[in-house]
Parts: sequence; structure tokens; C-alpha cells
Amino acid sequence: MSTDYITFALQQVRVSLAEATYDAGLTRSSDTVPQSAARWWKARVKALVIILRRLIMLMALSLTLDPPKPHTAKATPTEEDPVLTKAQIPYSLALSGQTLVYTLEGPHTSEGAPGVSGPVPVATLMRRFEALARILRDPEKYAVRVARVMERQRRAGAPRPFCPPMKTHRLKPELGAVAAGLPMLLAEAFGRWNDSS
Repeated sequence: MSTDYITFALQQVRVSLAEATYDAGLTRSSDTVPQSAARWWKARVKALVIILRRLIMLMALSLTLDPPKPHTAKATPTEEDPVLTKAQIPYSLALSGQTLVYTLEGPHTSEGAPGVSGPVPVATLMRRFEALARILRDPEKYAVRVARVMERQRRAGAPRPFCPPMKTHRLKPELGAVAAGLPMLLAEAFGRWNDSS
């Protein structure tokens, strides 16, 4: 796999995320945005998450993994690590496809109950933005994690993952071309899923 393609694709995801965040008004000084803007932004981000997930998988399939290191005890947190309070709900973007949000009391729905109307707090959307931006800052680290998970699944005899085409008509042409090509590239990369032991 060409690193130029991956670099270009990741850059397109970064640009699209920044543009969608600006266009939805999340960068303005207001604490809330209209529900319509929040829905529009979440729909754009959902497509970006799918593309990013597929790019990470493609990167993971091109890696040659070293044997896993033995687990060691975690170091004590440094002063740079944030201290979470009940008001700060961390948003976790699972690359396996499932998104979980936790509060100090346990699992939590980040956007509230279905059918809630009215302005949406920008803070809840920006947590999702930060989760995506965190992966975009260091995608190689996440590719190694995904590669290890997929290697365990392959060794356990799981069937190779399937990547269906996604709708690209609402994406910018460059990002649409990336999204349209990913299923074919992943199918080719997964072609060796059952060949190696």
C-alpha cells in the first residue's frame, strides 16, 4: 500500500472535519447550536468516522507486528494527564465500530434521550470532535492496536471482515474518491486473511 495514498486520505479527513466543524458553527463563541446544525454535523462526522476506520484497518493490514511485550504495571499519572470530573464526559471512538461513552457513574448516552429537541450544547459535539482529532494526530498508534486485534481474530478463525461500499454523493470529490476506493483496497488486503497461519 502506498503511503502517499494514506497520507492524502488522512489529510482529506482532517480538512473535511475542520470544514464541517466550522460550517456547523461549533467554533463560534456560542455555547449551543441549533439542533439542525448538530444533526448535519453528526451526519458528516459519521461518514468521516467510517472512512477513518477503514483507513486505519488498511494501515493495520500492511503492518508486520512484533511479538507483544509483556504487560507491566502502569506508571503513576503525570500532572499533564487531565483529571475528569462529573461534568466532563470523555467521548470514546472505538475503531471496531462501537462507540461507548462513560461518565464516572458508568455507561452514558452522550446526546441525551431520543426525541429531545432544542439547542444542542457545543461541548458534547466537541468531545466527539476531539476523539476523532486524537486518532488523526497519531493514526499509526491506532493502526498497531487494530492490527493486534485483527491478528487475534484471524488466529481464532474468525471470517475475514467485509467492507461494503458507502454512499459518496454528499462528500467532497477528493474524499468521495478515497471512500469509493477503500472497499476494493481492503478486499485486496484481506485476500490474504486465510492464507497465513
